[in-house]
Amino acid sequence: MWPRMKRMPCLLVDSPAQWRVLVSPVRAEIVEALRMLGPCSIADIAGTLDRPADSLYPHLELLEQAGLVVAAGFRKGPRNIEQLLDVVADDFAVDFTDPSGAAENQAIVDTANSFLKAAARAVRDSAAARQLQLAPGQRNVAINYELGWLTPDAFQKVRALIRELKAVLDAGKQTRAGRLYMAVVVATPVTRRRGARSRPRPAAKPKAGRKTRLPTTRQPRAISRTQRTKS
Repeated sequence: MWPRMKRMPCLLVDSPAQWRVLVSPVRAEIVEALRMLGPCSIADIAGTLDRPADSLYPHLELLEQAGLVVAAGFRKGPRNIEQLLDVVADDFAVDFTDPSGAAENQAIVDTANSFLKAAARAVRDSAAARQLQLAPGQRNVAINYELGWLTPDAFQKVRALIRELKAVLDAGKQTRAGRLYMAVVVATPVTRRRGARSRPRPAAKPKAGRKTRLPTTRQPRAISRTQRTKS
């Protein structure tokens, strides 16, 4: 077995294409499993994610081609020699050079979509297995949605709390005590688009070759004395 490769603390990803490889829903789960278990075999990853091992090979190949996952040696398995894989860094961050910010904003959207999809799958699967508990003293799931105004200083407090939560979960990667949990937290500015919806629609132009039929105005029919009495 090869000596364990030393991971970088954080890899700054400067390519939008490389970031898209990283945050695809299945590949994001693979990377997180490797962060927790690595170096490990594909069978270890499959067991943690509850996915067929064969389905992971194409995703791992893309991650290797993007330079995000590397071979980390071999070990003797129950039946044969197993190849080990690992991630190149403990963390990843966007570092694009696009001055307009468009690529960076799209990367954030892709990341949120991927992580929220993974969280929805985890909740759905646990609910199907009757593993979610809400009884007092046994609660094991927390879901919250809030809207509130934050000053820049207040947002930094929220961000610090998120980093604190990350530190707790990262510590759990080392101890591996208790049961496996997933936490996805999103704090984002809210931009309303009411103005775009309230603009009047332009009148439709008549199609060529067709006569435009003007609406006719009908005179109200005279109401007889009998009708007036009944109404």
